[in-house]
Amino acid sequence: MSHTIAPTAARERIDLLDILRGFALLGILIVNMGIFSFPFIAQITRTPRGDSALDHATELLIAALATGKFYPLFAFLFGLGMWMQMERIQEAGGSPGRFMVRRLLVLMGFGLAHALLIWNGDILFVYALVGLAALLFRKVQPRTLLIWAGILIAIPIIIGAGFVALGALLSGDASGMAEGMAAMRDLEQRTIETYARGSWGQIFVWRAVEWLITMVIFFLFGNVVQILALFLIGMYFGKRQIFQRLNEKPASERRLPAGSVCLAVGLIANLALAWQMRVTDLSSPLAGLWSILTLIAGPVLSYGYLALFVTLTRTDAWRRRLQPLAAAGRMALSNYITQSIICTLIFYSYGLGLFGQVGAFIGLVISVTIWLVQLGVSVVWLKRFRFGPLEWAWRSLTYGKRQTMALPASRPSAA
Repeated sequence: MSHTIAPTAARERIDLLDILRGFALLGILIVNMGIFSFPFIAQITRTPRGDSALDHATELLIAALATGKFYPLFAFLFGLGMWMQMERIQEAGGSPGRFMVRRLLVLMGFGLAHALLIWNGDILFVYALVGLAALLFRKVQPRTLLIWAGILIAIPIIIGAGFVALGALLSGDASGMAEGMAAMRDLEQRTIETYARGSWGQIFVWRAVEWLITMVIFFLFGNVVQILALFLIGMYFGKRQIFQRLNEKPASERRLPAGSVCLAVGLIANLALAWQMRVTDLSSPLAGLWSILTLIAGPVLSYGYLALFVTLTRTDAWRRRLQPLAAAGRMALSNYITQSIICTLIFYSYGLGLFGQVGAFIGLVISVTIWLVQLGVSVVWLKRFRFGPLEWAWRSLTYGKRQTMALPASRPSAA
């Protein structure tokens, strides 16, 4: 007997999850703006994006409230979405493993094209790769998922502690550190020159090299296993049907345990760590220690953000106000890639060529402006179409047949 597997209908979606995706799109763009407009290596050399007090304050707040807080949220939502899809396919009598492999391979193709042709900061390729690994855990018990998540979260912390210890042992070689810093600053200038004034071919080669280096760093420092841990936590929430059960409770009782505590503690801890990372000398072992602590404090604040939106969506008034975020979240893939296209056209030589010339505050203004426009466009688009354009392509390639894009025209009611 054949079974029909179809995309999730709009009426079956959980609005809260789409709202969270729409919110995460803003945070990710704010963080990515520092790489769209400025060399990635500047995050190591600490070359500031602008010299004004407003630029410095903006960078501090972005480090405290956004950096390392939104990719955990997106990774969690990705893992949760994976599980919910596999559950639907299982109920329809299909093969969830085979379906998800096909879906993730298509996403990997999107990510590779994004990384090599548009922007090297792509995360889709990594998500697809990690998603394939997460499929190995689809049959384990919820408690086992949490145990594995805990083990995986500990790995980058242990690796980071090892690098901090190694740095402390080598800290006496001041001349070597000075030479290394000088080499990185030279690389910064070459990056600015390439992206701001280079040809498309030069940018393509530089982008590809930077992407490969980023992939090595992701594996070397354990970022990939941390993302896998967040996928597993998302799958745990899916197996426990936590969000479905929240919807079944009276509005006044819809909250996540310790959500307000994590929000408060996360805000205080991340502000303190962002400040310490800013004032601590790069040659000090403490500089690495603060970075390790953010691997813990960042996801704590992410959970606080998650809990905040659970609380906000308890009321009809707030759900109505947040609907534009839900529309953007339903088109998260299209909006994510569009952000890259817009920003590279602003900053790269084949556009306005402003790479290296925009301060942190103006970068924040550009980020919020792009996001607000995307909210409006997403609302208008979904009044006419079922999916965003890239979501349509992703589904069509995954299901092996062209999906219906347009919504059925509404018929006038009879007099």
